[in-house]
Amino acid sequence: MKISHLPFLIALGIFLNAGAQEKSFYYNIELNTGLSTNDSLPFWMTANNFGKVPNSNYALTTATFGKNFNEAKDFSIAFKGAVTGAVANENNALINELYASVRSKKFRLDIGSKNDEIVFEGLSSSNGNITKSTNARAIPGYTLSTLGFIELPFAKKWLTFKARYGDYLLNDPRYVDNARLHAKSLFLKAQLNPTLDVVAGLNHYAQWAGTSPTGGKQPAGFKNYLKMIVGSAGGSDALLTDQMNVLGNQLGSYLLQLNHQGANTNWSLYWSHPFEDRSGMDLINGPDALYGFFIDLKKPKNILTHVLFEYTHTKHMSGSTPRNEGEGYLGMDNYFNNGIYKSGWTYFGNTLGSPYFTAENPDAQGITNGVVKGNNRFTAVNMGFKGYLNKFQYKTMVSHVTYYGWFNDLYTPKHTQFSGYFEVVLPKIKRLPFQINLGTSFDISNYTSNNVGGFLKLSYQGIF
Repeated sequence: MKISHLPFLIALGIFLNAGAQEKSFYYNIELNTGLSTNDSLPFWMTANNFGKVPNSNYALTTATFGKNFNEAKDFSIAFKGAVTGAVANENNALINELYASVRSKKFRLDIGSKNDEIVFEGLSSSNGNITKSTNARAIPGYTLSTLGFIELPFAKKWLTFKARYGDYLLNDPRYVDNARLHAKSLFLKAQLNPTLDVVAGLNHYAQWAGTSPTGGKQPAGFKNYLKMIVGSAGGSDALLTDQMNVLGNQLGSYLLQLNHQGANTNWSLYWSHPFEDRSGMDLINGPDALYGFFIDLKKPKNILTHVLFEYTHTKHMSGSTPRNEGEGYLGMDNYFNNGIYKSGWTYFGNTLGSPYFTAENPDAQGITNGVVKGNNRFTAVNMGFKGYLNKFQYKTMVSHVTYYGWFNDLYTPKHTQFSGYFEVVLPKIKRLPFQINLGTSFDISNYTSNNVGGFLKLSYQGIF
């Protein structure tokens, strides 16, 4: 177990003792096995599973124990611990989540490793955010956030805000050892009419500090922390690229979302745009984004309850010619990679953003050196559906991605892959104490072998 988890274990013990008086605990045991026709699994059997499912035939067990907030109280605590053991090509045991939380009327503090909330019924290819999906494990740290949107004093009810702020330790095998991650977001919501609102804001992330095998210790300390959180250029102790651009490996995304809540349907139209430097922030890479449309048909138990359509575009990268215009380098943005923090936007071998970005295979030391250059230039279409077939709840997704290769090293022919996923939840059988999920998935590709797989999941949960 990593030393970085010790503070969170101590905090968990404190909250466990404090929460024992409420006696509102839950637990869950999950048994899951998956097989495929290839050595690796189909794309959607591994993607967006919080890094839990290995990319080979597997059998795994996950045990979860926790406590939810008491919604009736202004001040409440929650905690959760989840551990997975997997038998696969490489046997592994990992901590999925381990955190403790405190909640007041308007704010909450999370300490530990906590998964992001899943949005759009889990049908989105990137959880509605091109830079931060559900594809990788939770990173240990702290997060201070608002409880949803909060009314601004001067705006009455027509304008509200939502924010979060946190710092984390990237404790996986990385090129820059012990690198840290800073993350924050700010969103404003304007109520246009009783059924329509618009949300606009941004997510900002920065990798900084740590020790590079070639560049030595990277700038750390409070002074550099302040430079990093505001996106300032590095000082004389930083490498030349950080002196010219910004300190550390910084990236983020803009979000613009239109939400409608009606009597018969709810829907959301959203745009998530990536940036890694000034060119992206100034929208020079304008076409690159995740574009999505989600519909909640508000028809429980119907053959179709939720529908999602998405298009992802990352080909532009601020143009094909690097240019130095006095404010940093423009063009060939090379998303999710970095010259200093060479593990890039990955964590324990999985891409932190959209899973369409293909992570490099780990080297002999288990270090992932970013995402595949050329596979970060792609277009992708994703469609997702949920509903009921008689008494059987189902979820299905189909996607098609085209990878174009790098600007001066294009793939010929272009790499394409068509992937599908279908999962069904069987109706509860009285004599069986557990829930049964069955699923199948496939890949049809012109650059890797076609692949078909399936899985079976048994889960049992309870409260006390």
